[in-house]
This record gives sequence, structure tokens and C-alpha cells, in this order.
Amino acid sequence: MTHAVRLVACLALLAAASPARAGFITYAFTSDSSDSGGSLAGSFRVDTADLLDGILSTGDVRDYQFTFTDPSGGTTAYALGDVLPDLPVDPATGIPLAGFDGFVLGDEVGGGAAQAFLTSEALTPGGSFWVAVGGGEADAGFGHWEIGPEAVSPVPAPAGLVLGLVGAGCLAVRGQRRG
Repeated sequence: MTHAVRLVACLALLAAASPARAGFITYAFTSDSSDSGGSLAGSFRVDTADLLDGILSTGDVRDYQFTFTDPSGGTTAYALGDVLPDLPVDPATGIPLAGFDGFVLGDEVGGGAAQAFLTSEALTPGGSFWVAVGGGEADAGFGHWEIGPEAVSPVPAPAGLVLGLVGAGCLAVRGQRRG
């Protein structure tokens, strides 16, 4: 294979290469109803790379923020407790697989807890049961999850064509020095 053919082949491969991508899937919960007039809302993020195994687990959750607003208007914030059990999800979308049930548990410092069920049906308004205890008050009801990717941005990397042109320039300079 001649140097020119190799160069053209390398340039074609580099031009076709796309930059690496990284991203997160956001899980956002909103209550739709409650027994006593309170509400539960919150969200967390998961790196898409952590879902490649098809399992959402406690260790995958980042930036967990849930707040219970009790019927009297007081608020309680929660720290991540657990995702129980580890939940089978579609690796591309993060949506729980049909037939599997799990829940996300938040813990209040001082003894309260918030729990929102996460299932494939939980994307439908009223499709997810929730319960929260905090600040001496308790409530329960139904809500839903919105699960979707955050805006995906390319990891900063030179485009394939730019790398190819730089390589071709280096080879050209090298060839001129030899000749």
C-alpha cells in the first residue's frame, strides 16, 4: 500500500470519527395528589455510563435532592438513603423495565424518611405511590417521574478531520525533510 493510499484511508477514518460523548439522565419526581395536602418533589442524576450494566443502584445516584412540604407548609429536605432493590433499567433511557418495582428512599436527619416508588408505570401522572414523614408530619399520595437525558455535550476533543489534517501536515513536513 502506498503512502498516499494510507494517508487517504487515515484521513477518511478520522473525518468519520465523532467526538466522545458523556451525559447524564435526570430522574425528577413530582407529586400529583396527597392524602392530607402535602407534596413531595425532587430529583437526582445518573451518569449514562453507570447504566450500561442495565441496573440502577444506590451507588449510581448523584445530586439527590428531595423535599417534603407538609400540610402546614413546613419543609423537610432529605439525603439519599437507598435505591431498593437494584432496579433493572433500559441502559439507553434509564427507564425501569416492565414488571420490576423499586423505590428511592431519602433519609431525614432526625428520623424521617421519604419514599417514591419507581416502576415503568411511574412515568404516568398518578402512577407512583409516595410517602413522607418529616418535621413531625406525615403524608402520602401519588405522583409521577420524568426520566430523560440532560443536554448531551461533546467531550472537548479535536474533530476527526482536524486531527487528520494535522497528521497529514506532519507527514508532509517529514517527507520534505527526507527529500
